[in-house]
Amino acid sequence: MKLHDRYVTRSVTIVALLTLVLCTLMLLSVDLFSNLDAYLTNEVSPFTILSLTLLYIPQAVLFALGPSLLFSAAYFLSQLQANNEYICLLGSGLSYRRIVTPILILGILFSLLEFGFGEYVFIPAQRTREIKQDELFGLRSTYDNRNITLRDPEGGYVVHAKQYSDDQKRLAQVLLVLLDEEGAMRGRVDAAWAYWEDDREDWRMERVRFQEIDRDGLVVSSREIPELRLDEFTLAPSYFRNLSNDITTMELGTATDYLRRMEVLDPSRYPELATDFTKRLLDHLNPLILLFIACTISYKYKKNVLLFSIITSLSIAVIYYVVQMVTTIMAKQGVIAPIWGMVIPMIVIVCIALAERAVLR
Repeated sequence: MKLHDRYVTRSVTIVALLTLVLCTLMLLSVDLFSNLDAYLTNEVSPFTILSLTLLYIPQAVLFALGPSLLFSAAYFLSQLQANNEYICLLGSGLSYRRIVTPILILGILFSLLEFGFGEYVFIPAQRTREIKQDELFGLRSTYDNRNITLRDPEGGYVVHAKQYSDDQKRLAQVLLVLLDEEGAMRGRVDAAWAYWEDDREDWRMERVRFQEIDRDGLVVSSREIPELRLDEFTLAPSYFRNLSNDITTMELGTATDYLRRMEVLDPSRYPELATDFTKRLLDHLNPLILLFIACTISYKYKKNVLLFSIITSLSIAVIYYVVQMVTTIMAKQGVIAPIWGMVIPMIVIVCIALAERAVLR
């Protein structure tokens, strides 16, 4: 048994690592040539180009790991069939389930390694790369946002702003609806601008029109105020930022806390943020899912093993990622729950693999 496990593990791992290296180099060349025009236009030094390209390696590895493992397992299992080794293993008393068990264990190990690699290698490298690109090309990663509506976690008010400028920490055309304990409107504040003050940790609103409203919804009083501060209006500027992309590169604890707060503050943005965060976590299961698929499909062909292994691997990978793209869009639009946006592609591709095995049996 130990000899069999070592043989399967070594065979799959070696081919997977070789394929991973080749795919990573291919992705690096694609990234290099896609940015080559910008590098030449800005007269970037070769050392800087090399450093930016090397910082892309973690992302390329994450892209290539799943398909590489899929191809490796498909190639190994098809070789067992083509060389009649599969018959020998069955004749020695091993079941097919026992034969593929080391491959599935590899899938679990690679999924755990990918999670650690993504959180502690990819995210820091991606941040460093973005900072260098911003400095190099004179760009700025903007957090500016438009048409933001947030709700106070304690239910005291609802705030809407036409625009948020992260450089100045400023809100434009602010509408603040004050609510009583029962959720009824008790006041309305319209301000041309609102500036965040770090020392006081609140918003200073300018050119303010304040209206008091009674329980019947009638305006009791209305007055113009040059400047106004409200003790309850203390939402940090980070909640007004456009962070739809950054939630994938935040620290895990920070991202979880931010997502929990945004579910209450801005329900309209929550599906997109939750989908990106769910995808960030469950994408690390790709090695296990793709290896499970490789162990499920049938390998009845005995000729052109390499060709059919490549075709099978590419076909399954394409179907998986296309279905995932569609379900991700649906999850971001709130049609389905974020978790289902990631789980449905896994279910679909496993069903396809099982159906293919049943047809060719």
